[in-house]
Amino acid sequence: MLLVQFSISALNEWADQDLDGRSGRPRPIPLGLLSSRAAAVVAVLEAAAAVALSLLSGFGPLAFLLVLLGLACGWAYDLKLKRTPLSFLPFAVAFPLVPIWAAMIAGRPFEALGPVLLGGIPLAVSIHLADAIPDRAPDRAAGVNTLAVTLGRPGAEIAAVGLLLGGTLASLVVLTRQATRLSFGLSIVALAGGYLLLTVGSRTAPPHFARWILIGTALLAALPLVVSIRAG
Repeated sequence: MLLVQFSISALNEWADQDLDGRSGRPRPIPLGLLSSRAAAVVAVLEAAAAVALSLLSGFGPLAFLLVLLGLACGWAYDLKLKRTPLSFLPFAVAFPLVPIWAAMIAGRPFEALGPVLLGGIPLAVSIHLADAIPDRAPDRAAGVNTLAVTLGRPGAEIAAVGLLLGGTLASLVVLTRQATRLSFGLSIVALAGGYLLLTVGSRTAPPHFARWILIGTALLAALPLVVSIRAG
């Protein structure tokens, strides 16, 4: 799994070298610290090593297929989907696969892992949006139409908050079934407050305003749920 992540990261450096160079981002290839060919070779070799180790591990064919699917998601993101409104799809698929893969090789029954997807998919898309929001302005200027660019401001921030809360609620309901109505209500109030702040301040507030509102809303929405679980 570590080699899979390294392969995806190296390929991302190779695929984004033109965009990084135009926008002046301090990345290894534009800075001359890594050649384009070296990045591509590292990506291919680490992918091959990850596949070979997965075959030799003895974890079973399904675990091997999950490794291949995760690698395919990462490469599809780097090579094609990253610069489109479908940039969220590899995150939605690949991120929940990591805990599922770990649980499988630890001996958990596969049918018991479905709830991970229910909460993991919206959380993964929320993570993607939070990662893409700081780069929205340079991406738009470079003609990169990510989901964050498509949704705009404050649409991307509001979607990230909603998905974060939705994924958290789904995870807690399915996996614990202990959250109280009061905790749900307080979380919804926190989400509504964050929505109002993002909407009111979207035009006049500085760019970092939405980021801190997003973080604060996530914390306030999660707190009642965490307290409810601990109390239960």
